[in-house]
Amino acid sequence: MERLELDGEGGVVIPAEWAAERLGVPLRSFLADLRSGRVFSLVERGEGEDAGRLRATLRHRGREFRVVLEAATGRVLATDQRPGPGPAAGPPPCGRPGGGGSACRTEGRDRR
Repeated sequence: MERLELDGEGGVVIPAEWAAERLGVPLRSFLADLRSGRVFSLVERGEGEDAGRLRATLRHRGREFRVVLEAATGRVLATDQRPGPGPAAGPPPCGRPGGGGSACRTEGRDRR
């Protein structure tokens, strides 16, 4: 199965191309929305029987994509796409200050 990069600070680096494909949106549209703060992200660390796993959630214009991965290696264990709560709800936008980029770093805390 696939692997995603871990950034060493508890975050997951999700390539924009990979995310856009799984959300079912054109890359160009996804990048524009990423830069303007319309993409929301959250990373959760598993506890109890989920210890050693991370769940990253991306929300974009009423769609939600989740990926569960091994916290130590970044190996993707499961993915899931569903209608999300909409663009107004969700954690803080991801991307680099002032411009997004081609990867979305998420860390479970406000990072702009």
